Amino acid sequence: MRIRTTGSVVGRGLRALALTSMFLAAAAAVAAAGSRSGDLIDTQHRSIMRIAPGSDFPVTRKVTVGLDKSMLIEVPSDLQNVLVSNPEVIDAVVQTSRQVYLLAKNTGEANAFFIGPDGQRILLLEVSVTRDLSTLHDMFERLIPGSRIRAEMMGDTIVLAGTVTSPADANRAAELAGRFIKSPSGVVNMLDAKSKEQVLLKVQVAEMQRDALRRLGVDLPSAVLQTGSFTFAQVIQNSFPVTSSLVPKAAALAPGVAPLASAGVALQPTWQAGNQSVTALVQALERSGVLKTLAEPTLTAISGESAKFLAGGEFPVPIAQQNNSISVDWKQFGVSVAFKPVVLTEGRISLTISAEVSELSSDGAVSLDTITLPGLKVRRAETTLEMPSGGTLAMAGLLSDETRQSAEGVPGLKNLPVLGALFRSNDFRRRETELVILVTPYLATHTQARELAKPGDGYAPENSLRELFFGNINRVYGYSTVPRGYQGDYGFIIDYPGVKG
Repeated sequence: MRIRTTGSVVGRGLRALALTSMFLAAAAAVAAAGSRSGDLIDTQHRSIMRIAPGSDFPVTRKVTVGLDKSMLIEVPSDLQNVLVSNPEVIDAVVQTSRQVYLLAKNTGEANAFFIGPDGQRILLLEVSVTRDLSTLHDMFERLIPGSRIRAEMMGDTIVLAGTVTSPADANRAAELAGRFIKSPSGVVNMLDAKSKEQVLLKVQVAEMQRDALRRLGVDLPSAVLQTGSFTFAQVIQNSFPVTSSLVPKAAALAPGVAPLASAGVALQPTWQAGNQSVTALVQALERSGVLKTLAEPTLTAISGESAKFLAGGEFPVPIAQQNNSISVDWKQFGVSVAFKPVVLTEGRISLTISAEVSELSSDGAVSLDTITLPGLKVRRAETTLEMPSGGTLAMAGLLSDETRQSAEGVPGLKNLPVLGALFRSNDFRRRETELVILVTPYLATHTQARELAKPGDGYAPENSLRELFFGNINRVYGYSTVPRGYQGDYGFIIDYPGVKG
């Protein structure tokens, strides 16, 4: 008989007998875990495979061998050849004519063919070498009681499936699996928690904007001087580059006609003597404003899922298409919040959050023929953090102070003492912005319906007579314009600053 393998061939001798005794002793210790001979697919590592006498040849099996472990193959007839397709994954060690050891060397796939006399095919094996996860399963049962976790290898990655009692147990199982393969990133967590925890996120977005601008300028839109046959016409236009996009400049129409001004004061004096005339345009403007933006969205999401919030709107953006057609795309603006919570342990929350405050602005606007596209001013913050339930963090704070000042005029003349003010324009603008975003996550629980209030609770519409005589649009109590002693149903309070009944 001639037995050949593509791996190692161990000859018969004392060393082979000693090695055989050692493997048989190890195999006998775990023989209770052996697979039945009738199984076609063996997804778990088994130490012994026996082919029963009288089986129909060839017998086909799919087996899984743990990395750095071995499997004893016993066949009912003598073997002539043992062939291994990938010696780098498995190696075949022939002990006797009916016993062969498969040694797992590296993770991967391979085939093993067992050939009998006269080329008879006895056994065909499809071998998959992966890490033996029996130790990891025992650890799950011991450290995470009440869970049903299945761990499978996919290449160098562990896939966790099954159910656990809480999201915290799912995170613990993923951490244990990462330590087992010494690669936390090589774990795919597909565990399903029986009781999924919900996270309530309270976000406070507060922004204050202060804007101040000042204009003082003199233009000479028309100056005509005639001397004999010569006529001189001079035009001096001093621009306002700093605040021009906010307030249109005053325009001189004609001598004796009031100038066109959108804001501020515009004076247009004209001096004329015969054919000579000088028209001046004086513009003065001072403006200050305060803008307050406050939003307090409250979102609730299951651990591991995403939630979004938008308080604002959408504006159209035309997009050119073929055949001179135009389509419209809508862009969002306002206060937008999106977050994804993951409950790690009891009271600890990993939070991925992005907050954005945007508004339409004339800065950066684009004008195309008769279409004007507004610009969008955006303040955005994105971060990933870990917080306890009920803890508050100032996710982003922005304080900016912008000052612009410009003086334009006629070179040389604008620098003259006193009279230089007639040939220049002064432009000043200052903007202050302060933005704070506060984030507070909570572990959400259910509540009773009677403990909740709706915005319309307590509202009572007013009848026609009371609305006619007292000017009320709803029934009120507290301070009101209703004479004292008047009895009636109540609604809700509406107070205005500085106004009392």
